[in-house]
Amino acid sequence: MTPPSSWPDAALPIMLDASAVINLNGSGAAMEILSALQRDFIVPQDVYEELKRGARHGRRDFEALENLIGQDVVRRQDISAVGIDLFESLTVGPSAMTLEDGEAATIALAFELSGVAVIDEDKGRRLAQQTAAAVSLSSVELFCNPIVERALASNLADVVFCALQQSRMQVLPSHHAWIQELLGPERASLCRSLPRSVRQP
Repeated sequence: MTPPSSWPDAALPIMLDASAVINLNGSGAAMEILSALQRDFIVPQDVYEELKRGARHGRRDFEALENLIGQDVVRRQDISAVGIDLFESLTVGPSAMTLEDGEAATIALAFELSGVAVIDEDKGRRLAQQTAAAVSLSSVELFCNPIVERALASNLADVVFCALQQSRMQVLPSHHAWIQELLGPERASLCRSLPRSVRQP
């Protein structure tokens, strides 16, 4: 069963927030997934710097991202004057209406390039819709895209299980049934990032 998706027109570039990069890396199949989708994937400079800082604490996502960039699967780009006002509005103000730099840069760059922001946090997704009218996807939608399902075939369940266990990938409620069907009850019960209703149906 393929869950509902908001996948946009194939010509639109896709901005990856840090959580999306981490989830793809945790899956062990980032290269296969992004190559199969054949989209223009962009990591905002602020996200790049965020993951680079994480490398100083022993995290390996920056190294994996550098490999994806080196293979021309992902590229990085900074915000220009077109998106800077939106970026500043998303980072300065009350906490309920602001985001961390990486998430804000993902939304601002998606606005600037008329693209798509891959964001998992509820507040980020809400502000993307409210402030920029930006199209947003979640990490799990990268995995359940029919193109990826065909490319990974029988390995898809293992790949998604790794993303859930290694990176604690968040899953939208609209995709809970897909996860349950894909993983089965035993493996779903082992994924602590899933709500209890999914782990123990």
